[in-house]
Amino acid sequence: MMKEKITVKDILNDNYNDFKNKYWNKIPKDMRKHIDEAVSKALKCSDIKYGFAEYKCETCGESTKVPFTCKSKFCNRCGRLYTMRWAEKQRQNMLRVVHRHSVFTLPKELRNYFYSKRELLKELQDGVNEVIKYWYNKKKGSNYEVGVIAVIHTFGGDLKWNPHVHALVTEGAVDKKTKWWKQVEYIPYPYLKKSWQKVLLEIIKKYFNSYKTRQLISYLYKKYPKGFYVNAKRKLDDTRQAVKYIGRYLARAAIAEYRIIKYESNRVKFWYEDHNDGLKKLLSAMLCNS
Repeated sequence: MMKEKITVKDILNDNYNDFKNKYWNKIPKDMRKHIDEAVSKALKCSDIKYGFAEYKCETCGESTKVPFTCKSKFCNRCGRLYTMRWAEKQRQNMLRVVHRHSVFTLPKELRNYFYSKRELLKELQDGVNEVIKYWYNKKKGSNYEVGVIAVIHTFGGDLKWNPHVHALVTEGAVDKKTKWWKQVEYIPYPYLKKSWQKVLLEIIKKYFNSYKTRQLISYLYKKYPKGFYVNAKRKLDDTRQAVKYIGRYLARAAIAEYRIIKYESNRVKFWYEDHNDGLKKLLSAMLCNS
């Protein structure tokens, strides 16, 4: 049956139990509790039977009940407010200087390594920090500190598993006396790509040191002689603009509901922007109650 207004909450209500019955054992154990808690919060959000605040007029005695919200970024209803608060918190801690929004990606051959060991996702975050700070230390010495906010994103626009790192990086640094070193052009792409490749493959080698993995590492150095893909084209002059921009990618629900075109029976149809060519693509997904 077609729904006039399509919401993620509707889709979860209709399909989450079927999803658990069919796929729960295929999901890493450390993920199950997190998934269950996030979905449970979203399904209970703004449902008055799970709690409310009641406001009463002292003059006329009329009252109104306002249901509690879940305040989760997974929830489409609460996600925007979560994003705004997250962005403001980051802005308060940032230098009022020019920043660069950078995206560090993983080739498809490596993505499942971080699905099987999700605790290693933080290694990606630390790896980006290492790449950026090494360049500044090499250029100006260890007396200078560059500002970096790096956050993991685990899916692409098509909602498939695709871990990558978004980073906001200051175009410049401070010394030990907190004196600002003049603004510089961003780190060269050849360095970013090759260094990111080396750091990422060292992580793989450290935690998955088998003959098969070593063969894959050798193959990836040959397949990507210029390094792994990094995008650092977006220059952001205003701090508030910078955190709002990155907040759109990070502190938000998995999919904006305006992207959902159709939901009926056992199928959802939505669009996403393909970053390879910048075009909008349609994707039709079969749900679990088929």
